[in-house]
Formats: sequence, C-alpha cells, structure tokens
Amino acid sequence: MNRRELLGLATRLGLAVPAIGLMAACGEDDGPAAASGGEPSVKRIYQTALGFNVGNAPEIVAREAGFFSKLGIDGSVISSTGTPQALQGLLAKTTHYSRVQSISILQSVANEGAPFVAFGTLVQRSAFELQSLKDAPIKSVSELAGKSLGVISAGGTTDVLITLMARKAGIDPGSIDRKVVGLGTAAAEFAKRGDIAAWIGSAAERVALEEAGTGVEAVAFDDVVAVPADTYFTTKEEFDANREVVVKMLAAFYAGLEFVLDKANDKTTIEYVRRYNREIKEEEAQRQLDLVRPLYTANGDDKLLTMDKQRWVDLQEMLLAEGVISKQADIDQLVLDTLLAEAKEMKP
Repeated sequence: MNRRELLGLATRLGLAVPAIGLMAACGEDDGPAAASGGEPSVKRIYQTALGFNVGNAPEIVAREAGFFSKLGIDGSVISSTGTPQALQGLLAKTTHYSRVQSISILQSVANEGAPFVAFGTLVQRSAFELQSLKDAPIKSVSELAGKSLGVISAGGTTDVLITLMARKAGIDPGSIDRKVVGLGTAAAEFAKRGDIAAWIGSAAERVALEEAGTGVEAVAFDDVVAVPADTYFTTKEEFDANREVVVKMLAAFYAGLEFVLDKANDKTTIEYVRRYNREIKEEEAQRQLDLVRPLYTANGDDKLLTMDKQRWVDLQEMLLAEGVISKQADIDQLVLDTLLAEAKEMKP
C-alpha cells in the first residue's frame, strides 16, 4: 500500500497513524542485519493487543528464552493500548506481527480491504463467559431477552459475539439492553444493584469474585457459538516478501508455547513476564498462568496453534447475515493454515 492508500484505510478504520508510522511505511528496511557473533538476523517487532499480561507469555518467552535469536530473528515485544492500536501498527509498518480476535481481523479485511493474513491460532477456546450472580442466575443466552447485559465495549468483539449468540439462541439481538461496564470484577456490583442481569467476563474475573465470596453462574461463549479466538497475524506484504520469516516467527511462538505449557518452567515463565510488568505479583501470575494454559490446549496437545479454516468460513457467514461485514473476504488467502507443519520442523 502506498502512503495515500495507507492514510485512507487508517481513516476508514478510525485509526490515527502517527508521523513516525508514515516514515516507516515509506522507508522501512526489511533486509538482513548483523546480529552479535556475525549471525544473520532480521529485525521484527511483535505488539500485544493490550498491555503486558500472563496471556502474552508465549511471545515474551520466545524473546526472553532466545527462541527468536536462535532462528536468526532480532525480535522485540512491545505493548499496545488495545486492538485498534495493534491493527494500526501493522498498517503503519511500525510493527510486524500481533495477535487479536478473529472477528477483528475478518472485519478489517472484509470491510476495509486491510492487507492482513492470519497464520496461527494460539487460543483454542474463548476465555469469555456470560456471567451472572449465583443467586440470580442466567443459565442461557435465551434468558437475556428483555434484560440488561453488561458489555466490555460497544461494538467490540465480545459485543458482536453476543449478537451471534443471541441469534443462535433464537432471540432478537436487539431485545438485549447492552450497557458498557468494562472488563473486571466491578461488573458484579452493577448486577448486585440490579442495573444488569448478567455481564461478560473471563475465567480470571470469575475466580477472583468467587474467592472474594461472590458466587458466579457462567456460560462459556464457545458452548454457544464457537469461533476462532486469538490468532497471530501479519500483512500480506510481509508474507509475500518474507515467507520464511513468517514461518520462523510461528516456530518461535510454538517453542514459547511449549515452554509455557511445561509446569516445570513456571518460575522462569513468571520471571520473564514480570520483566515486562512488575505490577503482576508472582502469586497472581501463577494463578493466571493456570487459567490460560487450558485455553491453549483446549483441542488437545497435538493441536497447538492449529487453525480451523471451516470455523472462519462459518464465522464469515454469520457476520454477513448480521450485517457486521458487508462483503466476503477470501478465506483461502486470509487463513494460512499450512505453515504450522513447517514451523514445527523449524522450531529451536
């Protein structure tokens, strides 16, 4: 994309492209650089979708344990303030790789022609749940008709998922009164006051509430509508010009994931994560690590990072039916589900 096209796309996506991004977009050097010891290396930046947390452990480990460097990549991991900034980074070429929800990737590609390709699904099962108070439980999405629901953000990924879940449950999505309450345990206080009947949360919030004495009823999103969750993505330009680098990045992520899944490495994994975020105490980091690991292995230890292309096809059909996207994306071009075998052969 040239500078004019980049500005146009960023504007349509509601993204502010900084001047430094435009400079990088017009003159970035993708060629090999000399690493210490004279080994060839390419500089690549991975940006998280939101801050530094335990969920970023596979990427942080890939950097801190040296998996990037062993594959000849001078890799760094930086944070963002949310999915829009993560998308912006790739568009502006200030970053090269990130990981966000499949819905965000598909919306950007289908509606705006964003030049993204997806190449590995880390989270095999959504962490999000429909939560309510145990003494006033909402046990199915169909019970939300005519009630108020606390959502994380208006029009966000989970908000879209609620629409899809409502349709699947046979109720009008418009019959759910949605109120923005953010993500966190405070949503339960709105429920206790009677402002909402249920809210969207994750297992981490549920566990925290239950440990504090608040009983929580939970319905897992995937039990209603299963869609691809957090997926690694880059630009088509990066893939076309540097296919081997994309495979190496996936190999490093895979090695980082295997490291994180080995409980014998917990102390080191937590130490690596806390290098990036000292606000996470060791005990809390361990608790979160125990919660996220099952999300990575939900489809089995032999299915790590696998992509289910049919789920992308199904998701696109649902989004089209709801008018969330206005046209189809070419799923065969978007979903690069054949790189994993190469990455596993290459992993350090």
